[in-house]
Amino acid sequence: MKILVVGGTGMLGRPVVNQLLADGFTLRLLTTHPDKAKRLFGDRVDYAAGDVDNIDSLTSALAGCDAVYVSLKGGPSKADYIRIELEGAKNIYAVAKSSGIRKIVQIGGANYTAKNVRHILARTKSEAEKALIESGLTYVILRPSWFCESLPLLLQGNKAVFVGSGRRSFFFLAAADYAKIVSRCFQSDIADNKVLTIFGPEPMPIPEALRRFLVAYNPDARVNHLSVWMSRMAAMISFNPGLKAAVDLMAFFDRHDDADVEVPSDEADRLFGRSRTTVDQWARTYAGAAAKSKG
Repeated sequence: MKILVVGGTGMLGRPVVNQLLADGFTLRLLTTHPDKAKRLFGDRVDYAAGDVDNIDSLTSALAGCDAVYVSLKGGPSKADYIRIELEGAKNIYAVAKSSGIRKIVQIGGANYTAKNVRHILARTKSEAEKALIESGLTYVILRPSWFCESLPLLLQGNKAVFVGSGRRSFFFLAAADYAKIVSRCFQSDIADNKVLTIFGPEPMPIPEALRRFLVAYNPDARVNHLSVWMSRMAAMISFNPGLKAAVDLMAFFDRHDDADVEVPSDEADRLFGRSRTTVDQWARTYAGAAAKSKG
């Protein structure tokens, strides 16, 4: 099977690409920056220059492929969320259908459901999922919880900053565990035409996950808590659209946690088993890799 990967160079895309390669798949990456992608993966994959809003580049990229993995990242503006997360996804489905693609596996989000559409990311993710389900293509939609890999993004120098009350809990998931599930979805038909919620082994609030990460990575760092309203004021004063988008997203997760999921994780656990990597295990691995790269 030859798979076109859309969104393979990002934080969550790279583990999927590496896992699919390890499992023997032939890959092509659709990328706006082929040179950057080649620095990551070398000659192990084929590269197609293009973007999801360019039908011609999608048609060329899909030629000769059997399946597609979709991992889109829109924003920070509302227009970019719609252009990439929704309209770009619809372009992929349309071209895939006309190209005879056998299957699409797509990442969503456990909390981005039709019931929670106040945030533009939640709305575009939900509408894209609906479009894929109605496309007539064979699909698998995976809705993972928070990724452990998001924790270092909250680190600023010698402090980790999170926005919100810190009371909501999430089943933090290692990207490597998620990547194995993606690969299994391409290896068999057990998850075909299903929407599955993917959880890590244990739930915890974001501040607790941060503390566990810092124990392994930077014991001297401290965890700082900012209220939503204070963070929104800071974003307004800074005139930074990226900061405003980040605060809005954290505010969304301060209202919706893994207890609010639309699809229980039971079926995914039955098909694949519950992912086993804990936050502590992941943090030790991350810290070890970081120390090795510095040394």
